[in-house]
Formats: sequence, structure tokens, C-alpha cells
Amino acid sequence: MIKTVGIAGAGSVGSSHFYEMYQRDPDNICLLATGERAERLRTKGISVNNEVIMPTVYSDPAQGINIDLLIITVKTYALDSVLEDIRPLISKDTIILPIQNGIKATSIIEKAFPDNRVLYGVVLRTDAHRISRRVYFHTLGELQLGYAFNDPIKPEVQEVRDRLCELGINANIYPDMRKMKWRKWLLNTGGSQAAVEVLAECGFFGQIEEITALIKMLMDEILAVGRAEGVNIDESDRDEMIEKLINFPPDKKMSMLQDYEAGRPIEVEDYAGTVIELGRKHGIPTPANEILYLTITARQKLSELRKG
Repeated sequence: MIKTVGIAGAGSVGSSHFYEMYQRDPDNICLLATGERAERLRTKGISVNNEVIMPTVYSDPAQGINIDLLIITVKTYALDSVLEDIRPLISKDTIILPIQNGIKATSIIEKAFPDNRVLYGVVLRTDAHRISRRVYFHTLGELQLGYAFNDPIKPEVQEVRDRLCELGINANIYPDMRKMKWRKWLLNTGGSQAAVEVLAECGFFGQIEEITALIKMLMDEILAVGRAEGVNIDESDRDEMIEKLINFPPDKKMSMLQDYEAGRPIEVEDYAGTVIELGRKHGIPTPANEILYLTITARQKLSELRKG
């Protein structure tokens, strides 16, 4: 039975989901953190929709908290260090649900915790965003979850879904979660990178045909490597993701653009970097993603040099 839920990562997605669950069962929801991060969370709490919450912070096994479900929301570039931090805080019975934007998190965690059950997770249609250390949201969207394939649905997957629903999360299980991960990856690799490249809010995606053409080029390279990887995605998935992007609220900024403008690290390695890696693996050209990888990375480095 899943009772205690822990979250590792108090960014926009982690904090907004924590907030929603905490309202319903504050005694069984906690944040996992160590070192300076844990101390900051204990002393300053988290600010969500202008409400400050002082969460239970689990940082030492001596606290004796048994984590039944661990949701990992940190960016993939921070995953390795976070996994080492949380290793003493969970048991082999802990179910792990990563909800990163890229496609690598589940396999990374499976290698780090081979005795644990590790799921796939995707969050779609959330408007959670962060301004400095404050998080704001109106809707959490949908949390999609499961093993790679879920026909039939295994009892522990159903139990995770039911517990999250009890806690106010719109959680759903999909038969092919590998496909759902790649669909979200299509959306982010196309939309987020194009947004950073041209510095555009989502309202411009459908107005300027060159932006739409760029998004399509980036996504088409994912379709090519996806076919080589045996993933069940095609042009209909691409077109649906482009339609979603075009119909986002006009003033919405993709999360990667928010991070870029705030001077935070961005996920270009998870997006273009992974497309390039898979392209080389299968001998598939990926020029659009290679160009954006170079330009976005160069822009970040220029910003750092100018600060110095």
C-alpha cells in the first residue's frame, strides 16, 4: 500500500505537485533534499501561489521516514548527483516515478537502482512556472505514468495512479508509455528549442510560418531516429504536437525559454544532444538539431563570458 510520497526537486513542477498533494495529506507528503538545499527548505520553505509552506524535509535516514513512492522532478542534467543524495533515503521497495522532459531518466535510474521498480512519467499541459524562488500555477495538467508497456496494467502501477488521484493529481496510465515519453520529447525538442532560438512566446508559433517550419524540421529528425529505435511514433504524432504548441496560450513561454532568460541551465543536451547522439548511432543525419545545439550552446557560453 502506497502511503508516504516523497518529491525530489522543488522547481516549478515539483513544488506545484507538492502543494496540491500537501493540501490533502500533509502528514504523508515530504521533500527529499540534503545539504544546503535541505537547510534552505527547512528555514525558508517553498512559495507556491504566494503561499509559503514549511514542508517536512527528509534528509537523514535517522528520521525514519519510509518512502513508498518517490517522484523525481529535477532536470536530467542534475539527476546523477540527486540520485546519490537520495540513495540512503529510500529502500528497494520504493517505487520511483521520474517526470523529466527528456527520454533518458528512467533508464538512468534503473541502472542506479536495479532493485527498484522504476516507471515512466510525463507531465503535460501544466502552466507551472517559476519567478526567482516563487512558483505559480493555475493547472497541473495531466501526469501520465506506467511501465514502458501497460497491457495489462500491473498492480503497483494502478496503486500509484490511485494514490496520486487521491492526492488531487490528474494521473492516468497509458498502454504505451514509451510512446507518450517520445511524444512529449517531440513537443519539447521542437517547441522549446525553437522558442529559445527565436526568443518567441507560443503565440507566435502559428503566426510566423518560419517558426512552424523550424519546429517541423526538428521533430522530423526525431521521427527518423524513433523509427530506428522501434518507437511507435509517426507524422500524426508530430502534427498533433505542433497543433498543441500553436494552441498554447499566446503569452505562454516554453520552460526552456524561461530557464534561458533567467540564466538557469537549460536542457539542450536532453533535446538536440540526444537527437544527435541517436542519429550518429543509426547513421541518420540530424542537421537541424545540430545547428540549434551549436547556436543555443554558443549563446549560453557568450552570456557566461560577458558576465565574467
